[in-house]
Amino acid sequence: MVLGLLENGLFALSQVLRLPVIGLLCVCVAAAVFMAGGCAFEFLERRRERRGFNLSRWIDAGLVLEADQTRLKELPVPLRALVRDVTAERVKQSFQFGGLEHVVLEREEQVRRTLSGSRLLVRVGPSLGLLGTLIPMGTALASLTAGNLDAMAAQMVVAFTTTIVGLASGTAAFVVQMVRHGWVNETVREQRFLAERIAGELDLPIQA
Repeated sequence: MVLGLLENGLFALSQVLRLPVIGLLCVCVAAAVFMAGGCAFEFLERRRERRGFNLSRWIDAGLVLEADQTRLKELPVPLRALVRDVTAERVKQSFQFGGLEHVVLEREEQVRRTLSGSRLLVRVGPSLGLLGTLIPMGTALASLTAGNLDAMAAQMVVAFTTTIVGLASGTAAFVVQMVRHGWVNETVREQRFLAERIAGELDLPIQA
């Protein structure tokens, strides 16, 4: 008696979760499309910014902290933001004692944060797809027991469709993550290289 009530309760709970799971799967599809579009746009932006750009050659052209606006515009956006942050914080006396490392780490964190959405979708998409598969299969088995083959077939279609949608959104997010991961590593490497040059310039007197 008690076991039957618990089993019926769990079945009812799974059916309650059905609508949120399907709704979240639709959100995952929209997020995957949005991420793919954002990745394509970022690719075009990086291609435009980095066409002919060489960080070593840019650094050799003069002091980083004394670069004018025209020269700063030659830098990609993340590196330009790092130089501006360092320039703004340089006037603080405490900046000489670990301030540069803090600015660099803060900038790295902002760059790495762009991977959070795709990393989450890689895990959530297939998980929701599995939930969307198992929930209708319970209803399909109940329909099979009652001899309603049409209802069972309809539930099986839903089950397999949610699996495909969940795996597709997760796969798209994984591709986006791998592409952006390479970009993030490149940006972090350049930021650290630029920070090493800035660290050497901080010992120079500030020009009026």
